Amino acid sequence: MSYLEAVPVMLVLVVAASILWSTWRYGMSPMPSLGKARQAMLAQVTEPPRGDIVDMGSGWGTLAIPFARRFPHTRVVGYEVSWFPWAVSVLLARVLRLENLHFYRQDFRQADLTGASVLLCYLMAQGMVRVSERLQQDPGAVERVVSHHFALPGWQPSHTHYLADIYATPIYSYSVSNFT
Repeated sequence: MSYLEAVPVMLVLVVAASILWSTWRYGMSPMPSLGKARQAMLAQVTEPPRGDIVDMGSGWGTLAIPFARRFPHTRVVGYEVSWFPWAVSVLLARVLRLENLHFYRQDFRQADLTGASVLLCYLMAQGMVRVSERLQQDPGAVERVVSHHFALPGWQPSHTHYLADIYATPIYSYSVSNFT
């Protein structure tokens, strides 16, 4: 194998190792929100929120970017711990010139949710437990939580939308009245 062939192989291995390490460490992998789910989540937030939209585990930015485009005057924040998906998100936000979109390489459990109105989640069950714990620590901090596939344990959704897919994937929407 030549040097020119080895460089891309090494790059792929470094990226894969980075993603595997953060998945192992935090128990959640960066999964992109795909078409139908993304559209269903966008449909749950019909008006510009009073505060920020926060993507808890923003992965590759596939959810935060459409929200930033839809609400150009609303600050959209994404938190992601996996280095490569975070870097891709930052790059996409710059290329698309989304000045209202900010990505931080940080665990959402330590994120400052002051000023957040809407939380977006596509996290594994363990991640949703962590979000639920954050909401219990900060009751009334947000107005709405929209979650793809995984429910908030201990909370009653105000609305559940089922996608027309083979799994009837649920999109859960929780309003502020569920948290207080």
